[in-house]
Amino acid sequence: MEQNQTSASRRDRRYRRKKQSEWPHILLFYVLPFLVFNSILFFCLTTKPKLAVVVEDTNDYLSTNVVLTVKSFFPTKSVSMTLDGEPLELEKGKGRTYTATVYKNGSIESSVVNLNGMPATVFEHVNVLDDNPPEFSSTDIQDGIVTITVADSQSGINFDSIYALDSAGERINPLSVDRASNTLSFEMDPAGLHVFARDKADNEVQGTFTSHKEGSVETLEGGAVDPEEEDTAQAAETNMGTDTAATVSVQ
Repeated sequence: MEQNQTSASRRDRRYRRKKQSEWPHILLFYVLPFLVFNSILFFCLTTKPKLAVVVEDTNDYLSTNVVLTVKSFFPTKSVSMTLDGEPLELEKGKGRTYTATVYKNGSIESSVVNLNGMPATVFEHVNVLDDNPPEFSSTDIQDGIVTITVADSQSGINFDSIYALDSAGERINPLSVDRASNTLSFEMDPAGLHVFARDKADNEVQGTFTSHKEGSVETLEGGAVDPEEEDTAQAAETNMGTDTAATVSVQ
């Protein structure tokens, strides 16, 4: 009786030791590989590329480069870049860098899709280019000479581009140009003086000025005008003159 109990007790101890020795085996060869495999699978399925976009400085205020750098463990499936919704042509550089040349300010959208199908998108804004015309910051008239100060905050004034048309449509060059203060002067045509000036990025400002005397005081009127509106107004006047001439001829 005692021998049977002793034998059963030994079997129980061996069984418990066997069960205890199986747990490390299960953990090492089943549980751990399962966790590692699923972690790797999750990483492969959900990893997105990391993107960095740099807008470079401009040398001429007319164009600049936008550089996209992609960091990812996986190959890329597609790479694209747009400026205000318009596709840009990308040039592949070293590593995973892509460069596009832009010629106007606007919103850059860069999109990359990994081989695993995961996308990433970043936005950047280009504002280093000069797409605004100069402005007439101040005007004055004295003794029939009009003095105009031109301002441009980016590329600077192209002084060789400055001229005016008088009321007869004849070209007039400035009497003087002070490049240090961006100031220029013209002999005033009281019937009208149309002034043109460009910056170094070739943006143009136009201004129409007239003058009259109030007693002994000269008064200058006018300022910058929209070239498109000016052309539209001139076209309307031309059409009106044509219509009037046609009406007169019919009568």
